[in-house]
Amino acid sequence: MKTVNLLPDWYTLQQRQMANLRVHMFVMMMLGAGMVLCMGLAKTRLSAVERRYADLAKQSKDVGNPQEQLQKQQSELQRLKNLQLAYRELGNTVPMSAVIQQVQNDMTEGMALSRVSIDVHPEPVKGSSFVGAKTAPKLHDVAHLQVVGIAPNDTQIAQLIGKLSTNQLFSDVSLNYTRTEILRDYSVRRFEIQMQMDLEPLAAEDPDSPAEASKSLAEGATGHAG
Repeated sequence: MKTVNLLPDWYTLQQRQMANLRVHMFVMMMLGAGMVLCMGLAKTRLSAVERRYADLAKQSKDVGNPQEQLQKQQSELQRLKNLQLAYRELGNTVPMSAVIQQVQNDMTEGMALSRVSIDVHPEPVKGSSFVGAKTAPKLHDVAHLQVVGIAPNDTQIAQLIGKLSTNQLFSDVSLNYTRTEILRDYSVRRFEIQMQMDLEPLAAEDPDSPAEASKSLAEGATGHAG
């Protein structure tokens, strides 16, 4: 049996073109879907990279500039070395604020300090030198203090001298003078007290230790400045 194609050639050609067009459209749709999927993956990857960059930037900001921190540490080390050198050259220092606070603790109402001066120099330890000794006497640093202030009356001054005399930090406490003065239309008694302070107990730390020497100097630097 023979099959006869009665369709015209143009119709057959048109059907082939339509089939090819459908294939092309399918391929284009698959390519479009692939591109959309790749774009989504790329955006996800880009977001992850941006978050990582933000985290690294924050860490870098928190860490700071190591060179700047190193310079600060070197400056602090040099400051401590200078303090230790000053300690060795100047000897024991006097914590002025602590000394003044000790005196103020023993003062009563109406009394005030106007000046505190300290003179430090080495003196022989009592009992370390005697006539005919072959060795040099042992020396220790002694601070001579002069405290000038005002008080309403001599009774309070006498009480202050009594309290300072019982303070283990001071020795040889004595009154230089008292005199009447007029301060803002009020009559007051100006006084001057002198006393001594042994610095050896205050320098119990090892001066060769950078940490201890720096601590002592930090507390006592105001003593030499005063």
